[in-house]
Amino acid sequence: MASISDTALRWLLSCAKAIEDGDLKSADALLRFILVHADYRPYFYESRMVKYFADALVRRAYGLHPASSYNTFPGNPAPYYHYNGYRINDIIKKVIDDALMGNRRLHLIDFSIPYEDFDGSVLRTLPTFSGNPLPVRVSYILPPFLKKYVESFSQMEFLTKDAMNLNVKLEAELKVVYANSLAEVDEYKLEFKRRREDEMVVVYYKFKLHKLLTDGKAMERELVRLKEINPTIVIMLDFYSNHTHSNFLTCLEDSFQYYSNTCTFWCRYDILIYLKYEWECNRDASEGNNIIRRHQTLSEWQRLFSIAGFTRIPLSHEKDDLIDFFFL
Repeated sequence: MASISDTALRWLLSCAKAIEDGDLKSADALLRFILVHADYRPYFYESRMVKYFADALVRRAYGLHPASSYNTFPGNPAPYYHYNGYRINDIIKKVIDDALMGNRRLHLIDFSIPYEDFDGSVLRTLPTFSGNPLPVRVSYILPPFLKKYVESFSQMEFLTKDAMNLNVKLEAELKVVYANSLAEVDEYKLEFKRRREDEMVVVYYKFKLHKLLTDGKAMERELVRLKEINPTIVIMLDFYSNHTHSNFLTCLEDSFQYYSNTCTFWCRYDILIYLKYEWECNRDASEGNNIIRRHQTLSEWQRLFSIAGFTRIPLSHEKDDLIDFFFL
């Protein structure tokens, strides 16, 4: 006997097929059918999940997707990230620790900022150092629309608080520049390159690089700038990149099955995760009829970075998160 999720998936796939075929009349009828039946589901989380996928299909059918992929807050896209945050940071700590060797200073370039007390700064990705405190400077690159909202002193408080738990000497001046990418930043505004031979530069892309894929030239410029900066490590963190099959129906099916299994697991612990669904389900299905492939597969990312001269360090990871590191 088919489960409720299996039945809902068949309905959603039929609707998606109608949308792909341009049959909006049939798609509308299926969507109404799905939404009505979703209201009768005995489980709240499963009902919400089906509704979010249906809503995403509506957006896809009628092109109701954001005009700009930059208009998103550059922090963590979903509360679910925090569940794995410590484990993710532990993996990054090991990579940085292994790469330090003779380096005696660190420059961390990050595209996201902490905006809640529980959301630690980029310093939490550093191992605890022995001996003399390690000098560390931090630079943030944030979207221009955030300029009137971000207070540098507040961000410095986050960093100072985290620095107290590590054996690091935080530079007094925090660099914050506003741009959509490294390539857009004037070099005089941010000292990209090493100040000294023993300084190690680490660049963090947390849910960031896929936003440049809407403009192929933007990604090309970013990789050129990265090569110019010559960082020791580039850290790319992205969820769900295994759900980016070129065939939309396959992508939708993979995503729904993944979230159905995740929902079953989380519901055992009565944990609210519908915000995660809302963010991700709409991302999966609302890119419009002319698909903009903003979310590369692992092999596609590897190819892009390989062209730029970076080598991937393979890491073991779970299906629900994807972390990849590239060395130059």
